[in-house]
Formats: sequence, C-alpha cells, structure tokens
Amino acid sequence: MSRSSVPSRSLSRIGTLVVIAAIALLLLGVTSASWRSIRPGYVGIVFDKASHDVTAGALEPGWAFINPLTQAIQEYPVTIQNYAMVLKSTEGSTTGDDSIKIQSSEGQQLNLDVVIQYQVIRDRAGQLYQDWGGADISVVEDRVVRQYTRTQVPAIAAGYTWEQVVSSQRAEMTTKITEVLRTEFDRRHLNLISFGIREVHLPETLQQALNNKIQAQQQAEQQKYQLEQARIKADQDKVVAQGQAQAIQAQAEGEAAATRIRADAQSEANLKLAASLTPALIQYEQLQRWDGKLPLFTGGATPLINASSIISGTTTR
Repeated sequence: MSRSSVPSRSLSRIGTLVVIAAIALLLLGVTSASWRSIRPGYVGIVFDKASHDVTAGALEPGWAFINPLTQAIQEYPVTIQNYAMVLKSTEGSTTGDDSIKIQSSEGQQLNLDVVIQYQVIRDRAGQLYQDWGGADISVVEDRVVRQYTRTQVPAIAAGYTWEQVVSSQRAEMTTKITEVLRTEFDRRHLNLISFGIREVHLPETLQQALNNKIQAQQQAEQQKYQLEQARIKADQDKVVAQGQAQAIQAQAEGEAAATRIRADAQSEANLKLAASLTPALIQYEQLQRWDGKLPLFTGGATPLINASSIISGTTTR
C-alpha cells in the first residue's frame, strides 16, 4: 500500500461523514419544520399549497404535523376578543384619537367611545381563512370589526338628536347598532358578543347646555322635594290640630256632662229635701240653733220661734 492511498481513503471517509451529517441535519430540519404548536385559545387551519384548498377541519390546541413543503398553517383565536375605539390614545386598540365621529339629526358633531367583543366562529374558521386569503386575524379585525363599526354607527346615530344620544334613546340606539353589526359579523364568520357605547364626548357648547339642563332638573327636583315635605308637614299639623280640637271638644263635653250630672243630683237632692221638710222638723232645726235668748222686737214683727211654749214646757202642735 502506497503512502498516497491512505490520505485518499481518509478524505473519502470524511466526505461520507459530511454527507451523512448534512442529510441528518436536513432531515432534522424538515422534521422540526413539520411539527407546529397551536396555542391555547386558538385553532389551526392547514392550507394545501398544491390544491389551493383547506385540509380537514380546524386543529385544536397542541402539536400538529404538516408537510412544510406543501402545507401552511394559520392560527385564529376562538376566545372572546376586545376591540376599543376611544378618544384617549392610551385606552384604545389604535393609538391616537380613535373615537367614532357622528352627526346628530340636528347636525351636531359628537364623538363616541365604543367597545366591541367578538370571536371567530370555531366551526367556520376554515371558511374565514379562505374568504380572507389566509390573512392574519389582525387584518380581519381591521376590515370587519373596525370598518363596519365605523360605518354603521354614524348611519344609525344620524336618526337621533344629540340629547337622545346622550341619555334618553342611547339604549335603543345601542340595540339597533348591535343588531346590524351582528348580521354583518355573522356573514364574515365572526360572532358579535356585545357592542357598547362607553362614553359620549360633546363639544364645549353642548356640554355646557347639558350641564345647565341637569342643574335645572336637579333644582326642580329639590323644589319638588321641598314642596312635598311642606305638604307632609301641613298634613301632620292638620292632624295634630284636629286631634287637639277633638281633645278640647271631648273635655268640654265631659265637663258639661259632669255639670249636668251634678245639677241633676242637686235638683234631686233639693226635691227630696223639700219633700222631707215638715213644720215639726223646721221647728226642731230652729230650736237646735237657738241660743236661749229671747229676741228683741220692734214694731209688729212676729218672732220665728214661739217662746211661750218653750218657756211653759209645752210644744205647739
């Protein structure tokens, strides 16, 4: 064996090992690319590049095996998503003033802060993928949730006055918007969970007019309350006065009745006394009160007591 053949064999073995390693790395890369992880709260839609069609149904969260050369996978969230369009840049889904501008039936401009909750319909995620060409959910959100909301809200709000939008008809308007958006979302494989008007921003002049009206209503309510309290107090005073009058009347009636009873008793006593008086009794009472002295008479007056009979020891019969 020549010395030149030894290096040649070594190089051949090294080349073989390199090829094997390259093939192993390629297979490892292909294998790694074939396994995809679908996050919790999402479903995976597999698209076949050769047939230009969606394969099977939506894949549930977990590991999924695909052919990376002929297939692609797109995730869509099936949990409830929140999308806010508000005046304050730090609170909305888009930076800056993203509130919805509307015009009332009188032509007054108002700004609405709105919040939408929606979710992808799980069983129709594949259709969503096909209709939107495999676009990410952010694209669907912008073109459906955002654009249709910003179109329908001003159209419906135009039928209301600014005062109705602020207070009295706000709930009715919200219901109408919800019904329209729910239909539009459903056509595009989205389920509208809720739509809400979080706040209404008024121009300074309208805000001042609203504040004045609220203040006037509060004052009217306060006056109404005071009048009601005064009426209640008057009714209470009336009841007290009636009670006092009835008490006085009852007292007077009681005193009159007592006087009548006393008078009747006195009258009856007088009748009995008059019936019991006899000449002998009267003379007896007079004798009980006589001090034994004969009265002095002047003129022709007759003494009340017949002293002669007393002196003689006899009584007049």
